[in-house]
Parts: sequence; structure tokens; C-alpha cells
Amino acid sequence: MKHTSRLLLLVFGFLLAACGGGSSPPPSSISLTVVDDQNLGYAASYQLGSGAWTAFTPNSSNTYTFNLSGNTVYGVAVRCNPPVPGMATEVQVIQAAAAELSNPKVTCSEPNPSTVAYTLNVDVSGVPGVVAGDTVTVSGKGFGAGGNVLNPANPVAVNLTAPASTQDLLVTVSASGNPTNYKAAKVLRNVNISNGGSSSTSLAAADALAPANLSVGVPSGFTPTYGTAAVIYLSSDNRGLGQVGHATGMAAASFSYRPVSGFGSGDRYVAFAVAGNSGNVLERYKGSSGGALALTLPNPWASGSLSLSALAHPTVSGLSYGGANLKAYRIELEDATLIYQVTLGKGWLGSNTTYSFPNLASLLSYTPFANASSVQASVSALLSPNPVLSLDESNPASFTATTDIALAIATGAYTVGGSNLSLP
Repeated sequence: MKHTSRLLLLVFGFLLAACGGGSSPPPSSISLTVVDDQNLGYAASYQLGSGAWTAFTPNSSNTYTFNLSGNTVYGVAVRCNPPVPGMATEVQVIQAAAAELSNPKVTCSEPNPSTVAYTLNVDVSGVPGVVAGDTVTVSGKGFGAGGNVLNPANPVAVNLTAPASTQDLLVTVSASGNPTNYKAAKVLRNVNISNGGSSSTSLAAADALAPANLSVGVPSGFTPTYGTAAVIYLSSDNRGLGQVGHATGMAAASFSYRPVSGFGSGDRYVAFAVAGNSGNVLERYKGSSGGALALTLPNPWASGSLSLSALAHPTVSGLSYGGANLKAYRIELEDATLIYQVTLGKGWLGSNTTYSFPNLASLLSYTPFANASSVQASVSALLSPNPVLSLDESNPASFTATTDIALAIATGAYTVGGSNLSLP
């Protein structure tokens, strides 16, 4: 199913959900922004404190401001229409303290930019150790393409389908394997991508910087059945990005990545690691300016610590994940017809450990999970030393070299009308 990390995938193959910063003193009003650039349609509502939900009247600005009227916590809910008929409808609920998040944002649809064909000819003859069969990859935000080295003496033509603009590009040379052997990486600044255009570049020995290491620690006693880790580069213009290190399985515990030639002010790396088994997924995302990187995955939920009633709008019990860096919980339910996601700020939940999904079917016009349907469920604890609730999933600039986010996710499935679900 779609865990929280699917939102992280937007930028790097990953970037995280609507969650966020504080303000002091707390604001007296809240502004909800709904992003629906493809005009698919949506419905939205809000809640003051623990009161009744009230529908917003849709407007062309897609921004909705409401007064807190003395309340310190609130909720917003948005039903997003699917991009294609027959796909699942999505309901997103955010409930937070005003001091945690005063400007919630829900993305229903993003721009679908027009693209053009562009060719970058890459000379890799100067890269140490390059051989026939290696791969030259050129990538940016939302696109990437590769070409194989047939003869190291001949340039590799990489045919891109990318938005027409001036932007940074990442160019890498790699050989297959686990971990992937990245031989060189270079950022090209301010490339003018135009329809039918082309340009040339060369990678030399100076672009094969000395490798650096990523190490990943797994909690004591946790035995994963799968794992993967990667290092992603993101340029200062937030468009030039791509992978410079990758490994799976046991190799993901420690491997080398290739630093990017031309790395400059505002550029950053993001290290990512995930390990899981049948009931747990542990993830961490950490920004860096380079050098040796180390990630320690969070502790899993204790076995059987969570319970979900087997209802279309279930009650979740056991929301008591330990840790000083706990910022929020995210609960996701999904079948083929509906995705229902809830983000709960720590300040909204307070000392409560139980949460009931609000039935907003009549207010937002969606069809709840049907009786006897199988619903995939996940409960995530969001951990960070940073105030991350306002991290904007559609803006990679909000992920900095000091951002650090971990998720402990418990997963399972239940049948509506059947037995309660125990997680993990």
C-alpha cells in the first residue's frame, strides 16, 4: 500500500507528507491551501477543537482561512477526485495544534508540465575505469534518461524528455552491481533545455571524486527481511537531482557513494534507508553537505501494541510510541476504491492514545469502505529533531542539509465487519 514515504518519492524518489513548523504566539486563524493544478475537483471542510465539521464553499483561489475562535487545535479534511475514472478517491485529514501548523496544505493534483525532446552528448573517455556496458544517466526533477557506453572513446547520446527551462542537471557514470558502482558524478549548471535542442559535455578524471561511505544501523533485535538504501544529490536550484549511491539487502548496511563534482553552496545530499519485515517498515531520511553519512533506523512498534477496529471508519488504539522526537502520527487505510489518510499532530492528540476516524462521507461525498472489503492499514510514528509538520511535499527546497526524519510504520490488513486488527 502507499505508506508515508510515497510522498517523499515526489522529489527524490522520496519526500515527506504535509507536516509542520510552529509559530509563537499561536495564530488566531488557520489557512488551508488545496493544490489542484489539474482541476480534478475536490471538497474541503474544517473543524474547530473537537466540534462538528463544517464544509467550505469552494473558491477559485483554493485557499480557505478560518478563525480559531479561541480554540488551540483544529482539523481540515479534503476529498480529492481521482486523476483517472475508476482509480481510488483520496481523503486527507490533518488534525493539529495551531502552534504546530498554521498553514496546512493538501495536494490533490500537481501541474502536468509539457515536455520537450533534448539530447545531451556525454564524453566519458576521461573517466577512470569506464568500460563498454557502463551506463550514463542524466537526471533532473521528475525526469531522467540513460544510455549505454558502447565504446569509451565515443560520446554517449542521452535523449531526454524534460520540461523546457534553464536548469541544473546531474550526470553520472555507473556500472551495474549491488551496491551500484558509481564511477563519476557531475552537476551541469544552467542548461537551457529547448525543444529539439542539444549540447555536449565531458566527464574527466577530476569528476571522479573520492568515494564517501553511507552506513545504516538497524535496531537491536530487529530482523529485517528486506532493505534498501540510497544517497541522492539535489542541486541548489532544486531541479538537478539524482542518485549517486544505491544498495539493497545486506549490502545496504555499508556502501560507497560518489560525491558530485561541482557541488556548491545550497546543494545537498539526502541519505535514505528502509528496512522491513512482514509487519514493520523502518525508514529514515537525512540531509547532508557530504562526507561520511550514518543513518540509524528507529525502533519498531512493540508487537501487538496497536489495535484497529474492523470498521469502515475504525478506531485506532495504542498511539503511544516512545521517543522525545515524536512529532506526529500518520494513519492510512486503502482499498481499490478509497484511500483515507490522517495526519495527527502530537499537540492535537495530547495525552490521548486512541483515535477514531471521522465519518465525513456525507460532508465530503465519498463512498466508505464496503462491508467485507479488505483494507490495507498502516500506522506511522513520525520522528524528527526538526519541526517538520510544515515540510512542503511539493517544494524540495524545504528539505535542507539538516533535515532529519524517521518513520516507524506498522502494517497489516483487516476485513470490514470482521475481527479487529492487531499491529504489528
